[in-house]
Amino acid sequence: MITSASIFFLSFIIFALAGNLERGSFLILGGILWGIAEAFASGTDDALMYETMQQLRKEDKYDIIYARSRTFSQIGLATGALLAAIVTYFYSLNILAWVSTLPALGQVVVTFFFVEPSTHLKEDASSLKHFLAAWKDLCKNRKLQILATIQMLNKGIGYTAHRLEGVYFNMLIPTWLVNITRVIKQASGAISFSITPYIRKLGFFKILLLSSIGNVLVRTIGIILNNFATPFIISFVNIFYGSEATAESSLLQKELSQKQRATMGSIVSLIGGLFAAVIYYIIGAIADIFSVYFAIVLLIACKAVLGGSYYWMLKKYK
Repeated sequence: MITSASIFFLSFIIFALAGNLERGSFLILGGILWGIAEAFASGTDDALMYETMQQLRKEDKYDIIYARSRTFSQIGLATGALLAAIVTYFYSLNILAWVSTLPALGQVVVTFFFVEPSTHLKEDASSLKHFLAAWKDLCKNRKLQILATIQMLNKGIGYTAHRLEGVYFNMLIPTWLVNITRVIKQASGAISFSITPYIRKLGFFKILLLSSIGNVLVRTIGIILNNFATPFIISFVNIFYGSEATAESSLLQKELSQKQRATMGSIVSLIGGLFAAVIYYIIGAIADIFSVYFAIVLLIACKAVLGGSYYWMLKKYK
């Protein structure tokens, strides 16, 4: 976690040094460092949280703690988006890049105060052995394979849609207003995470299905209008993000083995990251050949198909 936060901070410095796109190669380098930092964090953060809950003998309430943690994460993102709107309105993106290094530095400081859970197993096995053991466990668990595949597809589609939205929104509203829509989106996410513990009795598969349906409906309404109101409507899609993310993580953590929890989580993130990279490229090419609007519509269709997989999982593992 410390290594991840440190590399994140370095990537922000590189982005800021890029200036007003005078050094385009710095943006590429910053993106590579960002990906490396995410690789160190992926699987580790959720495992740290789950094992801490085990130490407290409250792992059955993991979803509640996960949701509360992500609520504050969304509040932080909303605050950051509001700050970004103010800075870009009065100054520039370059100034914003330098301002962004400050919370990144704060993240580094905070990670030094993390405490390793006492339930974490200390073993002499090499990284390769950990990886192979985790991969074998993944291959043996059919339910885990399906959950991992769904999470991989959902992240690939979700990440691509989130990044492409900014381009689409900028075609309909000014740049500084795009940041305001991000404030709305993250605030909606905070609300979603905060209310998720109160609907956990529905069951995680039902929560996944209902959240997916709500996500598609909100995006569809916005894309049909295709006007000034569209960015603001679509920004409310995160009202379903918290419940979906919490249900996904809770189901996945229950299937991961204790010894290989962080490693298996990283494998899922690795495959998901590779898939997201492919999706980025394909959707980007489609947007160039046809239009950004068409690419957004295609992503909504993919999300609708994914909702069908939640329904299938609900029937199979209810």
